[in-house]
Amino acid sequence: MDDLTRAKKYALYLLTDMDRSEHQLREKLKKKEYSEEIVEETIRYVKSFGYIDDKRYIRRFTEVSLEGKSLRRIKYDLIRKGLDRDLIDETIQEIGDIDQRSLIRTLAEKKYRSLKHEDPNRYRKTAQFLAGKGFSSEDIFQVLDHLKEISSDED
Repeated sequence: MDDLTRAKKYALYLLTDMDRSEHQLREKLKKKEYSEEIVEETIRYVKSFGYIDDKRYIRRFTEVSLEGKSLRRIKYDLIRKGLDRDLIDETIQEIGDIDQRSLIRTLAEKKYRSLKHEDPNRYRKTAQFLAGKGFSSEDIFQVLDHLKEISSDED
C-alpha cells in the first residue's frame, strides 16, 4: 500500500470518531510524517466527499459550547484550533442573536445555589467561575447584582 492510500485511510479513520477541522486533520497527518504533497492530496480527497467542512465544524462547536461558554471564549477556542477568524465571525453571525446574559443568568444561578448559603465568598466565587467561562465583567456583575437582590429577598 502506498503512502497516499495509507494517508487517506488514516484520515478517514480519524474522521469516524469525531468531526475535525481542516487544520486539525492536516496537523495529524503531518505528525505521521506524510509529505506535504500527500497531506494536500488527502485533504482534497476528504473535502471532495464533504468529510471536512470548517464552517460546519464552527457551527457545531459553537452550538454545543454555548451551553457553558461565552462567545468570546468559543471564538478563542476555535482560533486555537487553527480556524480562520473571518470564517468564525461569519459563521457565528449566521447562527443568529445569542443572548449571553440569559446564559450567564442560568450558569450563575446554578453556581450560586451550589455554594453554601453562609459562604461569604459566594458572590466572588460565582463571578470567578463566570469569568473563567469568558464572560465580560460588566455582564457578570449586572447579572450577579440582580441575582444577589433576588437571593436576599428569599431570605
